Amino acid sequence: MGSVAEFRINISKLSEGIHEYTFEAEPSKIGIGETFSGTIKVKARLDKNSRQIFIQAQVLAKGNFICDRCLEDFQRHLNGTYTMVYTMGDRSTADLKEEEIQVLSADTNFIDLDDDVRQCALLAIPQKLLCREDCKGLCFKCGINKNEASCSCDVDTTDPRWDALKKLSHN
Repeated sequence: MGSVAEFRINISKLSEGIHEYTFEAEPSKIGIGETFSGTIKVKARLDKNSRQIFIQAQVLAKGNFICDRCLEDFQRHLNGTYTMVYTMGDRSTADLKEEEIQVLSADTNFIDLDDDVRQCALLAIPQKLLCREDCKGLCFKCGINKNEASCSCDVDTTDPRWDALKKLSHN
């Protein structure tokens, strides 16, 4: 990672009110590499008043993944959002979690969004990675990708360990 932030806002002479920013950078510039491809785009809306700066950001990225069911490579567009309040000197902003507030010193000239953007992009990755919602996966007997072909394997979908429970449910 370089010494200058990729997603940086100069607040030293920023007037009060709403300001909008758009940034783009390579994933490697903010410390996330091979999972992401193309550029990471950030659309930030900043609302400044005399005591605090409120930022709402949308993070757009494209990731390269392996499907959890069929093991095929695929790409997915990721979309994450986060909010952050930068306050001048105290944490007394009501209704906000501690991780959504950062205290700025009086001599702060820039707000660097790199860490927040990196975390937002990583959290936008779904826990279950599927190439498509209706992915059929692999046959557990012969290993064929069921999205591409059918197999003639006899697949008994019941586990014999549940047979005793089935007997109870028929009463």
